[in-house]
Amino acid sequence: MKTISEMRKDTTKKDFIVDNLMKSNGLYCLVARPKVGKSLLALELANSIATGTTFLGFKTNSSPILYISTEMDSGQLLDRIDKMNLNFSDDNFLLIEQNSNERKLNLMDLQLQFQYFANEYNGRFVIVDMFSGIDLNGGYDLNNYQDIGQVVIPKFRELCKKYNFTILLVHHLNKNNTSLGSTAIDGSVDGKITLKQDPNLKNKVLLNYESRDYECLLFNYENEVFKDLNFRKAIVSSINKKKILEEGYINNATLVDFPLNSKSKYYDKDIKSLEYSKENAKKYLSQVTFKTNKNITNVNENTKDTDKDTVEDVNKSNLKTNNETATKDDKEKDIK
Repeated sequence: MKTISEMRKDTTKKDFIVDNLMKSNGLYCLVARPKVGKSLLALELANSIATGTTFLGFKTNSSPILYISTEMDSGQLLDRIDKMNLNFSDDNFLLIEQNSNERKLNLMDLQLQFQYFANEYNGRFVIVDMFSGIDLNGGYDLNNYQDIGQVVIPKFRELCKKYNFTILLVHHLNKNNTSLGSTAIDGSVDGKITLKQDPNLKNKVLLNYESRDYECLLFNYENEVFKDLNFRKAIVSSINKKKILEEGYINNATLVDFPLNSKSKYYDKDIKSLEYSKENAKKYLSQVTFKTNKNITNVNENTKDTDKDTVEDVNKSNLKTNNETATKDDKEKDIK
């Protein structure tokens, strides 16, 4: 058993290696058919993290890279790095390559290298290219659900936790465009990046990202303002989530109606949120009532928000008080 204090002590803060894509201590998979460019994308990602520059528009937290190659030797890898004009240096990029006389790299034999990378370089990001070229003591069957879900993936999880690593496994897609081998691979990782050749344009590659995580905005029920149900309904009705999905995520996300991943077995599809509607937002706002402007000021003081402009903005908004009622023009202006 653990107390709350013990739970907090044992829990590592979930900061991001790549904002909104990869968190610390996470295990991820990059999959594609042969010759589509998964190793090139892995190197591009490595370069962004090593130099602290953006990756596909997302901010990165810089870290040295440990690149484990089971297919390319150092000469082949260096050739790609030079042709891609990547900015690796002795301080931010290390390579472990498979010897030509080895059939696979044994993960258990790399413990000293992992420890050295973590302690001497403060390294946090590891790329395994390719996942199928990694062996464990005793071996495993890539197509066996129990082997992958109960043996292989837990070994990588142990590395993440022990050394504060984020690990990316580069892997193949099968003919059905799912990860080669057991379905436990997709079900056990924190996120998966899939590259697919566009069926109509051969010089175009489509990228899809899928993860267990979700993003949400929650109301602070300790704030008196948000205790009014109609005010909360007005806010929800005024947010065009579909437009955010289309323009902000380029349709690479799934809308949910409450804070839980839609693929979770606990997700209830019968629970529906309010639809986007300016008219409904106006209607809910017309039913909002606060006691006095003084109460609103007190709320901001209680939440340590003493910014006068914030208080004035609330007082000027389209909210009814016992002293005044917002005009129709004010309501329409705020909704827009």
